[in-house]
Amino acid sequence: MNSPLLIGIGAGLVSAVLFASTMTGSLLAVALFYITALPGFLAGLGWGTTAAMACAATGAALAAILLAPLAGLGYFLTIGLPIVILCHLALLARPAGEAGGDDTNAAAGAMQWYPPGRIIAWVVVMAGGVAALSVPLLGMDVETYRANIHQILDKVFFANLPDGLPPGFDKEQMAPVIELLIRALPAASAIVWFAIMILNMWSAAKIVTVSGRAIRPWPDLTMMSYPGPLALGFVVSLLGIFTPGIAGIIATGFAGAFLVAYLLLGLVVLHVLARKSPFRHIMLASLYLGILLFGWAALLVAMIGIGDPMLKLRERSLAKGAPPPPDND
Repeated sequence: MNSPLLIGIGAGLVSAVLFASTMTGSLLAVALFYITALPGFLAGLGWGTTAAMACAATGAALAAILLAPLAGLGYFLTIGLPIVILCHLALLARPAGEAGGDDTNAAAGAMQWYPPGRIIAWVVVMAGGVAALSVPLLGMDVETYRANIHQILDKVFFANLPDGLPPGFDKEQMAPVIELLIRALPAASAIVWFAIMILNMWSAAKIVTVSGRAIRPWPDLTMMSYPGPLALGFVVSLLGIFTPGIAGIIATGFAGAFLVAYLLLGLVVLHVLARKSPFRHIMLASLYLGILLFGWAALLVAMIGIGDPMLKLRERSLAKGAPPPPDND
């Protein structure tokens, strides 16, 4: 049962069942949706890209059979194919010290693996792309897009309120809030997709590492950095938000993906800065609680991530003394 092909087929069957279960609409099914990508990452990171490809093909085929051909295509584009690409990138390696490598004095046989920061950059691009693909499904122009969102809100939200809207509220009064939700929907979908893929990939990497199946050793995330063009892409997406028409809505999705990526980088920076504090765990727990409760806290952390390449906060913190052992939590 160690065949990558068989492992991939089995993972695809499990993933497709999890994907199809969301159609029931139950809370458990919604929770299971968030681990739909986990079997594919387990197969890809533990048995190689062939297993990930088999998972993607099997999952798409079964989703098409259980639900509809369009659902199978949606599974492949939003889950299967991204898993294949990310597993392929994660398993890319070359001898350390090879032309272009960072360590020319590396021990014989040492390998330089594809940087985790670049993997996350690919997740950002794909998250924005998934959000962009969802926009035309709701309308090829702004008015059609808004009308379809209003219709969905009426059927899914307003119609299911047991006593209707609270006294003193009507749809006209809620129009500004609804408009904000409509505008932010692509960003929200990009952020959710980004979080699902990153958390599932991280969890799968941890599982295969502990089980001894990992092809790639666990990376040191202490000095993780993003490629330079990512910051430029963030600026372009922010400017694109002000573009009229459907292009501005699509740009919102990319902006959300870039923002959550820099939030992640900011968390890495703060983990490094807190390493030598005796109150480290309390500080980090308070930080995560603040992010969950207050949106502005997430923005501040993202700004730290954006500014770190210039301020070099991590380098200064590590330069104060001998670097402690890698800490990737």
